[in-house]
Amino acid sequence: MMNLRNISIKNKLVLMQVFTSAFVLGLCITAFVLIDIKGFKDRKVVSSIAIAQVVGFNSVSALEFLDNVAAKKILSELTVQNDILNATILDKKGTVFASYTKPGSNPKYRFSVPAMDQKSFLFTNENLFVYNKIIKDNKTIGLVCIRFELSELNKIKMAVLRLGIVLLIVGIGLAFLIAMIIKKYISKPLLNLVTVIQQIKDTGDYKTRMVIEGKDEISILSLGLNDMLENIEKRDNEVAQSKEQLNKQNTLLQSVIQNMGDGLIVADENRKFILWNAAGERIIGIGPMDIPIDRWAETYGFFMPDTRAIFNTNELPLVKALNGEEVDNMEIFIQNYKKPEGLSVIVTARPLKNLAGGITGGVLVIHDITERKNSENEIKKLNEELERKVTERTAQLAEAIETLRKSEEKYREIVENISDVVHTSDYKGYFTYINPACKKLTGYIQNEIIGKHFSEIVAPEWRDRVAEFYLNQFKNKIDETLFSFPIITKAREEKWVEQTVMQLREGNRITGHKSIMRDITERKAAEQKLKESEGQLQTIFNEAPDALIVINDEGIIIRWNPQAEKTFGWSLVEAIGKPMRDLIIPEQYRENHTKGFKNFLITGEGPIINKTIEITALNKKNEEFDIELTVSPATILGKYIFIAFIKDISLRKKMENEKKEADKLVHLNELKLKLILENIGEGIIVTDSQKRIVLSNHMAEEIIGIKQDTEHPTTLDWSTKYDLYYPDEQTIFPAQNLPLEKALKGESTDDVEIIIEDSETKAKKRVIISGRPIIDENNYIIAAVANIKDITYYKELEVALEESEQKYRKLIGFKKG
Repeated sequence: MMNLRNISIKNKLVLMQVFTSAFVLGLCITAFVLIDIKGFKDRKVVSSIAIAQVVGFNSVSALEFLDNVAAKKILSELTVQNDILNATILDKKGTVFASYTKPGSNPKYRFSVPAMDQKSFLFTNENLFVYNKIIKDNKTIGLVCIRFELSELNKIKMAVLRLGIVLLIVGIGLAFLIAMIIKKYISKPLLNLVTVIQQIKDTGDYKTRMVIEGKDEISILSLGLNDMLENIEKRDNEVAQSKEQLNKQNTLLQSVIQNMGDGLIVADENRKFILWNAAGERIIGIGPMDIPIDRWAETYGFFMPDTRAIFNTNELPLVKALNGEEVDNMEIFIQNYKKPEGLSVIVTARPLKNLAGGITGGVLVIHDITERKNSENEIKKLNEELERKVTERTAQLAEAIETLRKSEEKYREIVENISDVVHTSDYKGYFTYINPACKKLTGYIQNEIIGKHFSEIVAPEWRDRVAEFYLNQFKNKIDETLFSFPIITKAREEKWVEQTVMQLREGNRITGHKSIMRDITERKAAEQKLKESEGQLQTIFNEAPDALIVINDEGIIIRWNPQAEKTFGWSLVEAIGKPMRDLIIPEQYRENHTKGFKNFLITGEGPIINKTIEITALNKKNEEFDIELTVSPATILGKYIFIAFIKDISLRKKMENEKKEADKLVHLNELKLKLILENIGEGIIVTDSQKRIVLSNHMAEEIIGIKQDTEHPTTLDWSTKYDLYYPDEQTIFPAQNLPLEKALKGESTDDVEIIIEDSETKAKKRVIISGRPIIDENNYIIAAVANIKDITYYKELEVALEESEQKYRKLIGFKKG
């Protein structure tokens, strides 16, 4: 078999062109044949299906009336189609009803009837089968089956194939002739190039040059060869110059390493320190020493960050790097005789490898995070203080629960001895329990009341009204109501009572009621006397801006203005007649309230009377909130009443507490922000809308010499200290186009490269500046922030390295092997 690698280029070109032409022409002919065959088949299918549909349509009547003769006559008309071999009409049971066979064809041929959901035609190598349903009134009553021969298709295939072969042979011949004509325009210049290169290789004479003819790729290659030969003559001088430049770059790299803010330590494969920059010595406190590796941790004071245990030698990041491992952001505590106070650092270590992948040393980068750790410790202390307060609050809550338990024990004793009538009833209104106070109010003893219906003691003229009131409570599932009405005692006396009814539930089902009934006969009489002045007083009472509550000498609420409804959530109906102590006074204040109330009734003095105090109260949702309370006494008909002026100050208190928390968070955020700003490698400057510096970090001061003055804000004006230029160092950069200036106009700018030149020292820096506006909730620009990155050194290093790389590439690319 012929090896293509040994064939000459000119013959390869001829062979490639002939093969490509033959391949493309073959694809085109194949596509033409396939398209022609497909077109024939599509046309054949359409015409065949049409014939089957006509036969099926004409056979409907014959099938319906079982007329075989008519069906055969219809099929006999297919003789005009020379390519139809067999045709059959099947009835709905699949039995042959009529058939047709072309003379010379197989008269016993039987069709394989397809499923009704299959295609209506089928191609085989020699035949086309067409099937069509015979339908009447949307019902299938038969099937037409026709077999066509495909001899015409075979003739078309052979004719197209012969034409394709002829075209292929002619195309290959023409491609060969064209290739022979044009090969000399490609192969001859290429052979001349090979001859010259062989001559240079044999003689070593780099003064030989190619003769350039034309402007094609081979001519460009020849021109490139001439250029390379000229460059080789200059290589010795350039090598010397490159070595000198490399020495300068090494000096510059050493300067960068020694001026880094992070510590940098490098050790060779023999565990000897070969580089230790100034920052590393400043952070650790001790410089490089020629000591064994197992004494590194002890000598330099490398401790675990939490346990303060000395590091194991094999766990030291630099030792791991020398063993081929990579270490990222490992925290270490350093403490030695030079650094007795100790400091926290984060270190990163990487192995140094040669081109073959062998480890030649390790590098360690140290970043001081002491200030950040101090901030974290401060936050930790604050969290511990918060946890302590939570613990104290939990203990207080447990004590309150115990107090509640004791109160429940006292509840029954209180109920049995209370002056008010306390009773329970089932959901229908029959008494199930009543305390002994019932005898004083109604004249009945407990056993005489239990089992009676509540309505039996209500005054007859009030029974319908009372029944309607409590039926409404039952239907609307109102948890608690207060209602006043007259009752008839055992002695047939009429007394007015005020009753609080609370529903008892099991889930959503009402099982009964718990009620408190008190005698208000005297109060009703007193109320009648007070009606004369009620109108004027009520207007003043209702329009008061603060909540006003009036209680009698029993502590019962007798006035409750609209503002009190808004403040506490209890409606007038719900509040009137209830003890203020139970309605709005928190549990922890109730005992003191009762003692103070009784003491005033005896002595006429009280600790809170006519004084404004801040205290908490309860609303209908049983939520405790802050109020400002003033209580003033008065006498009506020889009895005390007490007017409470209440102002909801919960919002004010909440805002005060939120302000304290916000101030605390702001202080913590300021510490975090300061820590972040001072540890990033970019300069940050924030100015207000008047261009006064309100925030800057040390990197901003280091790059542009401008810093924040907290007492006398500095106005940022670049023109007073710097001249600004575009990166070409020639074109003046307009000050109004600075990112910070644009940010104050609402524009955001990213990575603008600028040359800044000190007006006095003429020292230049290349910086990248980005600017962003700071917008308040009303879309007003209130400040602007700028990020400044000094890329002077990196730009110079990039240019130097690029020049060196180009020179070395030229030299290495033409070095003899």
